[in-house]
Order: sequence, then structure tokens, then C-alpha cells
Amino acid sequence: MAKYLNILIMCACAVGILSSCGNSSDGNGQANDATSNDILTGNMTVIADETVTDLLNQQMDVFKSSYTNSQVELITDLERPAINRLLRGEGQVAILKRKLTAEEAKGFEQRSIKPKIFPIAFDAVVFAVSSSVSDSTINFDRISNLLNGSEKGEQKLLVDNINSSTIRTLQEVSNVNKVSGTNVSELRSAKEVLTALANNKKGIGVLSYNQYLAMRDSLKAKDKIRILSVSKSANEAAYRPTQTTLGDDTYPLKQEVYVLNYQPNMGLGIGFSAFLTGDRGQRVVLKYGLLPATMPGRELIIRDEANF
Repeated sequence: MAKYLNILIMCACAVGILSSCGNSSDGNGQANDATSNDILTGNMTVIADETVTDLLNQQMDVFKSSYTNSQVELITDLERPAINRLLRGEGQVAILKRKLTAEEAKGFEQRSIKPKIFPIAFDAVVFAVSSSVSDSTINFDRISNLLNGSEKGEQKLLVDNINSSTIRTLQEVSNVNKVSGTNVSELRSAKEVLTALANNKKGIGVLSYNQYLAMRDSLKAKDKIRILSVSKSANEAAYRPTQTTLGDDTYPLKQEVYVLNYQPNMGLGIGFSAFLTGDRGQRVVLKYGLLPATMPGRELIIRDEANF
């Protein structure tokens, strides 16, 4: 609780500054120069895990429309390349589904840079199949057997990239160090994975819940695809991913999404992080369909007199 209390205190302070100072002007009515880097203005590159691209694009649209003196460039990549970009200094703020390891963070520590890291949302790994497939559930044992190639059968996992954070999560929960090519086929994108499932009874698509939500309504064959329920073992109840099952931790393949700010000073990264973790940013997450890290408050309008 102390950890989240500190987060809320920082967010409240920073969002207060954002609200009072956004799009500020000088005494002559001229807008502040966007090149003067502070928490509200300037230029910044954000490196992000590509599995949350669509959510971040929506966050960017709201942030840029509110703080027009800020220029934020979003670079999305697979998890490992995205981390490498951060370590090379291509950006100082990252949106990832894990924190850096001690070894990865060593270079920042040597420069006395202490990161400001906050959770912003919860995503999940989901499994999709053709609606003609009779199976409705999948468990960790079967996931492990498919990943390590020990399952004997025709069904294969269809993934967009073996090096994604999605597969890394599956490897962690199933204790598989190396993914076998026997039961895993790599396609070029999450959209291609879903498209391939429409008429493919032998495929089990693997993607993030964010990716599924981003393409669900626009996919022509959406009625031919359904999501599997997941359980840790064959004897346990299986659950589908929803905001509710992510909130009560019953869905077992939940992923936490973090904003990692490695800026050495009070730059735009502070303002952007405050926006993501504040009420407006969390409302974007909630409306999108993922679970916010902190549930935004509800506004109640109280009238002195009621008209009946």
C-alpha cells in the first residue's frame, strides 16, 4: 500500500502542475517556446513494447491535444530490441511489460540515474482459435508442451514473433527456456495471426489482449474467431480475459505495463508519466478495455433542488 500511496501522491502533485500550467503563456500572451525542456514542454522520444501500440497511440492523441508545446515521438519494437534502444540512449522513457534487470540497469546506476517507474495498466496474454474448434480452454501444462515441442499432434501455436513479451511471459509461467519450432509457427504480425485462424482448425493464436482489442472490431472474420479460457492446471477453473478477471487476479496470464523514466532531470518524462498515471490517462485505459493501474474516480453532480 505504501508503494501505491507514494505513486498517488506524486501523480496528484504532477497532475496538479499539468492542469495549472498546460499551454501556459508568458506575460505578453505568447506561448512558451516548445524547445525549453521542462515537464510540460520540449521534445522527447518514448520507446514502447509493440504489444501495447494501439493503447499508447490513443494516450498520445489525448496528451498532445492537451499539451501542444510538447513533441513526443513514439518508437515501438519487440521487448528485447526496445530495451536495447533504451540502453543505447535512443530514448530516456520506455513503456514496457517488465522492469530492467540489475545487469541491464547497471549503466544508469553508474551515471547516478535513478529511474522513476510506475504501473499504468494491466494487459494479458490471450489464446485465440477458430470458432469451429471444439476446445474452449487451455492450461499451463499444455502451453508448456506446445512451447517445448513435446506435444504430439497437429495443432500449433501461431505467434507474431518468438522474441515478444507475450512469448516471454509464457516461457516464465511454463518454465520453458527454449521455444521449439515443432509446435510453434512464427507469422509477421498479430493481425496475420488472427486472419490465419479464421479457417485454420489446427492453429492456436497467441497475442496480447491489447492487440486483440485493437483488431477485434475491424477484423472481417471476427465471427469465426473466439478466445480460449485459461487455467493453471486441468483441475482448476478456467477464465477468459476481461477487466473483471484481470482486476480480481483470476485470469492467470496477466501482464503489468510500466512507464520507466530514465531522464536524469525534471524533463518532459515527468509530465508524461504523470499524465499516464493520472485520472485522464487512466480513463483512457479503462475506456480502451484494459485494466487501469489505479481506478479513476467517478464524478457526481449534486443539485440543491431536484426536479420531479
